[in-house]
Amino acid sequence: DDYDECTTDTCEDGCVYESIDCDDDNECTFDSCDSDTGCEHRDIICEGSSKCFDYSCDPDTGCESTPIDCDDHDECTIDSCDCSTGCTYVDKECDDYSECTVDRCDSETGCIYESVICGDDDACLEWECDDSEGCISCEIDCNDYDECTDDSCDSKDGCKNVYVSCDDYDECTIDECDSDYGCLYTDRDCDDWNKCTDDTCGKDGCCNTPIDCDDDNECTLDTCKGEFGCVNYYTCDD
Repeated sequence: DDYDECTTDTCEDGCVYESIDCDDDNECTFDSCDSDTGCEHRDIICEGSSKCFDYSCDPDTGCESTPIDCDDHDECTIDSCDCSTGCTYVDKECDDYSECTVDRCDSETGCIYESVICGDDDACLEWECDDSEGCISCEIDCNDYDECTDDSCDSKDGCKNVYVSCDDYDECTIDECDSDYGCLYTDRDCDDWNKCTDDTCGKDGCCNTPIDCDDDNECTLDTCKGEFGCVNYYTCDD
């Protein structure tokens, strides 16, 4: 006996001291032998310099490193890992640089782009959206290209095309409207094709006044025939 717990002592043709085998077939222990106590098996501490890995030990293979899972299950963050600090989470940028969308992020589905609704309750405006400028309005064209209508726009009802009045309050004109030229005024023809009337036009319209055929001659019969006018017949028998 050599009083060494790390040897097997036998005698064959003299003392023989053989080192004992302290291998426990466990890759996760450091095997050694202490002369006083014998075999020792200290756990191996698996460590690494990167905080992006989990370190563990497998009895068959020894130390292993497994990438850590930095997924926070939030579609609004960009998940990554920094070797010095570990998992990092940066808010996802959902800006599509369009003034025609409202950009937001949903933690389950990610970026959402909702179209901007342009317009108000003004029926006289047409709206469109420009990616750079956003909502743009322009007045609608209510021109019906008819000179006989007064074209305007009502913010509630939209275009109004109201027929204009061509009445000039003159009974001596015929008032009418032409779509291309607007109001037209033609002198009223008061000729009744009767030679026995004086045809004029006044505030009440045409006036066909019988003419005076009296020639101030007592010897004539004064009459009037429509197609000839005044006729003065001598009636005195000399």
